[in-house]
This record gives sequence, C-alpha cells and structure tokens, in this order.
Amino acid sequence: MRKLIYIIAILTIVSCSGKEELPKGIIPPEKMALILSDIYLAEHKAANISLKPDSSKVVFRHYELKILEDYNTNDSVYKESFRYYLEFPEKLEAVYDIVIDTVSLREQVENAKKKQK
Repeated sequence: MRKLIYIIAILTIVSCSGKEELPKGIIPPEKMALILSDIYLAEHKAANISLKPDSSKVVFRHYELKILEDYNTNDSVYKESFRYYLEFPEKLEAVYDIVIDTVSLREQVENAKKKQK
C-alpha cells in the first residue's frame, strides 16, 4: 500500500510540473514531498509520546535522521533543498500540495485498516 501512495505522489508532481532543471544538490520535488510527509508524521508521533518536551525533541531528531537515511540523503542536503524551495513559492506550494495529499491518503489507509480490525 505504501508503494501506491508513492506512485500517486510521484505521478501528481510529474503531471503538475514541467521538466525544469534543478540546481545540483537539490532534492527533486517528488522526493522532497515524500521526505516532508514522513517528517511531519514523525513529528506527530514524537509529539504524542508521553515524554517531556526536551525528550520528545530527541526522539523526533532520531526519526528525522532515520527518514533522511531511508531516502539516501543527509541533513545538509535536506536543509539546502528546503531553502531552495523557500525561494520559489510556486515550487514549494506544489511540493506541499503533494505532502497534503500523501498525508491525507496515508491517514485514510490507516483508518481503513483500523475499521477492518
């Protein structure tokens, strides 16, 4: 099911955007959207753990680094890519449209799984 979410997200970004060249070292929009989706979900998980705020931040940072590793990138490339998208609001908006769709779809899948149990 996770692959379906990725495929939908990638198809959405490809169909909505032209084939503009990105500067070297910038994460492509579809991959950036998937990373951000995972990071926001990890942030939600960390915030809902019954820990002190400082401890929750440590847990979130662990999640964040694991996500970046899973996407074969690192913190500096992620931050530089985020700065790049901040300079181009229309590109950032397209990325966040995919993030919203991806997170919503994941939530629907989780809710469907819970109802089946």
